[in-house]
Amino acid sequence: MDMAKRVLYIFILIFCCAFGSYAIEPPILQCVELQNNNTRVKMSWDNSDDCASFVAYNFYVNGTMVGTATPGNNYTMCNYGSTVLNNITPASTYTCYIEAVTASGATYNSNVVQTISITVTPSADSSLVTIEWEAPSSQMSGSTWGDTYFLYKMRDFEDDFSPTPFATIPATAERHYVDTSDVCYNYLYYQVGITNNYSANHSCVFRTPIGSVFVVDRLHPSTPVLDSVTYTEDNQVMLGFHAEEPYMNGYIVYYLNNGWEPLDTVYNSTTWIDPFGGDRCYRIAVLDSCLNSSPMTLDEQCDMKLYPGAIDACNHSATLSWNTYTHMTGGLNHFEVFLSADQGATWTSVQNTTSTSTTLQNLLLNTDYIAFVRAFSNDEEITASSNRITFSLDADESADMTYIRSVSVIDNEYVQVKVHTSGDTLAFQSITLQRSNDGINFQDLETQGYSGAAYTFQDQTADFNHSTYYYRTYVINSCQIPAGYSNIAHNILLTGEATNAHEDVLQWSNYGEWNGDVDYYELYRKTESELTFALMPEHLSPSTINTYYDDVNNLYESGSIFKYYVVAHETMNDYGFQDECISNQLEVRQLPSIYIPNAFTPLQTINKVFQPVSSFVSAEGYSFNIWNRMGTLIFSTHNPYVGWDGYFDGKVAPMDVYVYKIYYTLPDGTVEQRKGSVMLVY
Repeated sequence: MDMAKRVLYIFILIFCCAFGSYAIEPPILQCVELQNNNTRVKMSWDNSDDCASFVAYNFYVNGTMVGTATPGNNYTMCNYGSTVLNNITPASTYTCYIEAVTASGATYNSNVVQTISITVTPSADSSLVTIEWEAPSSQMSGSTWGDTYFLYKMRDFEDDFSPTPFATIPATAERHYVDTSDVCYNYLYYQVGITNNYSANHSCVFRTPIGSVFVVDRLHPSTPVLDSVTYTEDNQVMLGFHAEEPYMNGYIVYYLNNGWEPLDTVYNSTTWIDPFGGDRCYRIAVLDSCLNSSPMTLDEQCDMKLYPGAIDACNHSATLSWNTYTHMTGGLNHFEVFLSADQGATWTSVQNTTSTSTTLQNLLLNTDYIAFVRAFSNDEEITASSNRITFSLDADESADMTYIRSVSVIDNEYVQVKVHTSGDTLAFQSITLQRSNDGINFQDLETQGYSGAAYTFQDQTADFNHSTYYYRTYVINSCQIPAGYSNIAHNILLTGEATNAHEDVLQWSNYGEWNGDVDYYELYRKTESELTFALMPEHLSPSTINTYYDDVNNLYESGSIFKYYVVAHETMNDYGFQDECISNQLEVRQLPSIYIPNAFTPLQTINKVFQPVSSFVSAEGYSFNIWNRMGTLIFSTHNPYVGWDGYFDGKVAPMDVYVYKIYYTLPDGTVEQRKGSVMLVY
């Protein structure tokens, strides 16, 4: 082969090789992100249209292959767009590229990307750090860089950088930033990143290597935030607070006591319970890791105290008041009142208000309540609660009680009503006796002021001999409300009549208004000739209608008038009483009869006295008078059982005919007259 052909062949070979080499395009490396103290790198790339032609990507950092990506199950190289490579040798600058390998072993290299350099420099006293960095690599053609640099920071005791930047710098500004130290005698690590929007739908983060610097915190931290002063469930005052900067060492609690004095220092917590009980105003400061103290919070916050006000059991209400919450973080918006009726197991919000007092309505009597108030900030993210107080509505009108113990007719003059009440334990205003003729429609009869548990009323106007009256009582309680209505009780009305068989038939209705039952009745009787009532010998068993037949045939010389009353006796009742009720006194008149002899012999042993033979004749309205022939009254008596012995002026009257007149009263009140003559015989 001559020289000309040889040269032409080499040219064609070189041309073919060159054409074949650039016919397949490799991926384009878009971002390099340094991680893990510069020992890990994340590469992000944009695949070319020829990605399916490759069987592997080899990744190079500073001339050393540090990793390989190959197809997986149902994966081609087109499915890869980024990878994280570990065990990178730390360096100040990193030069990276991707080697794409085809099935035939041909290799095609991506663009070469060099990391952005970063410089961190401490101030003379190591309290400040100046961070400087380069612009992104110019080798990435077609990239659209974001308009912001993101600055990341990690403390020596942290495991990794926060995903959130601590500062941002516009891409058009100078590429440096001065940071303050927030840790004491420690290393700080920095990175700078920027977003590469390399296509309409794809982007990645370009981050510098990690720069470190030793710092000392010599600056005062920012003033912390006192979130709230609140009461716990067991009424302890608790402060909640937080610092505006991280990694603070502790908090100093101040209270107002002739000036602001430190009360306690809190470590490893953002809450604190006042061991001295509260009733204070507070401010706080924060200590950083070098024990630099911040200024105190500008405004104090005080615990919110809730106080019980007027408890109105009559209206089922209670008034509560509290001091307002001052200088709440975020501004005070409103208060919410919470109430519990079951020892705090469940709480009910009963009112929202902007006032510092409220009146709770529709409360239950005989119920213990717990209440507290919660203050809400404007954004409702901050709350503070008052102390918990307990109260109850002790005056319970439902406990007022009255009970009529007995209704008795006293000496047949008036009705006496004895009443038992709850006044020994629950005072009321007054007690009123009511009377009714039918047991339904009652009218007030008498009112007495409160004087304890026992009361006695007198009904002076009752026609108890002819009518049954029904009584009940009620109290005007401490709420000025009628309450405690009693049982309805009535008098025992005793009625009866005399029969022609000289029998007095008596009837009365059963008492039956006791808490206990009627045990038995007693019957008392008094004749005209007796001064007092005598108890009949037998006890009478109670019945719905009680009837008693009194045979008085053998009492014909006792007069016409018989008087009776009954007494009901109670079994022991639930109140410990065993009372009795007395009926009216019933007067029954037997029909009188008189037989008058026509002669008598005062000087003989028999028939010596002129006396009418009387049966059931009453002395009431009775008169017996005798005259001689000259019209002289020689004898007079009002006793139906006394006669004339025949003497006048100390001597036996002459034997003669004498005139008499007798007047006596029948049961219906009619005056009967008997007149005639009698012969006095020696």
